[in-house]
Amino acid sequence: MLEAEAAIPPQITDWAETCRGFVKDSLALELDYTPETLPILDHYLRTKADQPSDEVRDLLTPPLGAYFGEVVRRSMQGVRWHAPGDAYESYRLEFEGFFLHFNPLGVAAEALAGSDLEEFGAHFSILDESRSAVEDALARNDAVATEDYYSFTMRFETLELLASVLLALETQHAEPPRRFGRDVYRAASGEFNKGALS
Repeated sequence: MLEAEAAIPPQITDWAETCRGFVKDSLALELDYTPETLPILDHYLRTKADQPSDEVRDLLTPPLGAYFGEVVRRSMQGVRWHAPGDAYESYRLEFEGFFLHFNPLGVAAEALAGSDLEEFGAHFSILDESRSAVEDALARNDAVATEDYYSFTMRFETLELLASVLLALETQHAEPPRRFGRDVYRAASGEFNKGALS
């Protein structure tokens, strides 16, 4: 069994299901953990994100982030959660087939704030050796409007692009393919923002 197939932290499951309940109660729509539901999540977010209070942000960040993280984990291969207790700013999704990590709860916090929040680690962190190829791929894509950047849909599309570039880079390495286990991410966590992409 791949390490990424390990059990989901129970708080992630609970929060993601809470998010589904919020959206169903508010919009009468069902979220099913597919990428196609992210525009619905963005619409729900827009109904809540107009000058939200700290209390509303604190209430919504974990459920929205957990749901987004579960969409990523369920739709991409070799993705696992790192979710240590109540330290939400330290949560992240880790990719096993290439080095990339980010905090889905941070993505939710930034979407609610409409701006960068460095303490949450929402940006995609990669190895320095991959930076040039990734920046070239991003430069070939159309510029993203600010209001779109702080959306779950756009973050997912950007993540898909990064994953395809990073996977292609990994296939150029000698056999057997590299695997990035939990120990690699633990070792890198002291430099969490090194190599982060804005």
